[in-house]
Amino acid sequence: MTKDSRLAKRTSVHLDAIRGVSAVAVLLYHLRGLFFVDYPQLAGKSIFLMALYAFTGYGHQAVMVFFVLSGYFIGTNVLVSVGNGRWSWRTYLLSRVTRLHLVLFPALVLGAVWDRIGMRIPQAASIYYDGLYKFYGPSVALRSTVPIFFENFFYLQSIISPAFGSNTPLWSLSYEFWYYLVFPALILVAATCVEIRLRILYAGLALLLLWFVGALIVFYFPIWLAGTLVGRLQRATKVRSRSLTLPLVGGVIFIACLAWSRRHHLSPDLLTDYLVAFGFALWLYTLLLGSREDASPAYAYGAKKLAGFSYTLYLTHMPMLLLLRGLLAPHGNWQPDSLHLAYALGIAMLLLTYSYWVAEFTEARTASVRRRLLESKIFLGSEPRL
Repeated sequence: MTKDSRLAKRTSVHLDAIRGVSAVAVLLYHLRGLFFVDYPQLAGKSIFLMALYAFTGYGHQAVMVFFVLSGYFIGTNVLVSVGNGRWSWRTYLLSRVTRLHLVLFPALVLGAVWDRIGMRIPQAASIYYDGLYKFYGPSVALRSTVPIFFENFFYLQSIISPAFGSNTPLWSLSYEFWYYLVFPALILVAATCVEIRLRILYAGLALLLLWFVGALIVFYFPIWLAGTLVGRLQRATKVRSRSLTLPLVGGVIFIACLAWSRRHHLSPDLLTDYLVAFGFALWLYTLLLGSREDASPAYAYGAKKLAGFSYTLYLTHMPMLLLLRGLLAPHGNWQPDSLHLAYALGIAMLLLTYSYWVAEFTEARTASVRRRLLESKIFLGSEPRL
């Protein structure tokens, strides 16, 4: 086993925990935003409520963490494959599409079911037809059409259509998918082992894709690339440290960036997202260099379990959460008293359980489905290599 693989084994538990916690952060952000009044409308303020509202306010920042992690895992894999001369578009795209669609399609179908139920329940219908100012521009009903369903299926949300129905987290999935296509094309342009004619074609493809996705998705691309840079620096760094100092310093800087992003905003908001993402990228780099093989079995088990359905949790929680909002709080948002906080805890546990069981039939089967597809007659054949 190489040094890099040993390092990956030591750090994987921490990266699993980060993935899982980030998905839960998105859930809590939407749960608090849908069910509870905003902080200025609190009937009474306390240190506890201030901390609770701060802790549950990092949903958008969690998506920046996902982008950086995606760049680290996927971008680094692309660099290694191209560098080793073992690049295959077929294998790469099959792996990516399997990973995404195995959860995306059920999430779209389940979202359509929950939204249809909500639109037919009198006490809940208003939030589907009138909209909620925090999360929806056009109403959920206007976003629940067959064309928008298929536009989301082909990752065109945020480009030519909104997210389907009430499932607003789908916006980030289109960013990810197009980064998956643009990045290998850019790397192959610079690969000296690729003949000039193909490099010109890849350059044209990359420019066409960047033009197609639009300025906003392009401007968020550096956040994804920050994760790839971390992977590149990790492989280039020869000195490793078993000290906790580096991860602690990196973690403090990242927490400071998070706290600053909640109190201040740069103009445009994209710059604030850059600050959070680059702060996390720095922490990720220190984790990779300074991690220790001292994770307890309970922590490792919990991190792996939570990460194992984090993607499903992210893609499936919102439609059911909105339905519960219409059923349980049809007349307005709650004050965060002890009773309603207990309700919120129960709702969070219900959503976690729901997402876990959806993942058992989708996300948990990704590796086996991918392997069967690669071994099937449809995908058999010579592997194109550089």
